[in-house]
Amino acid sequence: MAEREATDALASAPDAELVLRAREDPSGPPFETLYERHRGDVFRYLLGIVSERELAEDLVQDTFLRIYEHLGRFDATRAFRPWLYHIARNVALNALRSRRLKEKAGGELPERAASDRIAVQVETGDAVAKARAALAALEDEERALLVERVGLGMKMGELAESLGVTERTVRNRLDAAIDRLTRAFLGKSGGPGAEPTDKKGGA
Repeated sequence: MAEREATDALASAPDAELVLRAREDPSGPPFETLYERHRGDVFRYLLGIVSERELAEDLVQDTFLRIYEHLGRFDATRAFRPWLYHIARNVALNALRSRRLKEKAGGELPERAASDRIAVQVETGDAVAKARAALAALEDEERALLVERVGLGMKMGELAESLGVTERTVRNRLDAAIDRLTRAFLGKSGGPGAEPTDKKGGA
């Protein structure tokens, strides 16, 4: 009975409290509760960036290993989710950079993840696949931002805190990413690095 109550208490505890408890017992139930609470969303987020299930699964483990190793760095007065996705984003982007460096060193042309499968589906007129192809055509950082905002429903304040920028900068980056995503979806010119049309404002 007491064990069940303790489990229920952990399940309802805020993230910051679980982190504090995990610092005292890193291998115990508090960290396991954090992992179980967030691993599904983290996996979907990483899959949205790298587009490869096996790689995303590996990166989930890498992300929570980083969380585990840096529990002491978390500021318990701030929200946990921005910190979590800051780490997950860096893990994903580093993995993609490392893969492209290996491809370049091996004389292979860098590929967008799952590009062949997506291309075939687009040719059949699959609108969902076409949207995925457009998303894959973005720069990694832009794709990560859109997945955070649309896929995870993160608020502007959370995104700003996670990225270490102002909300205005987040809005500008989102506007630019959405503009490029729309152009890629419609097959218009303007790939990664192109300036969005009719967009003003800076970081």
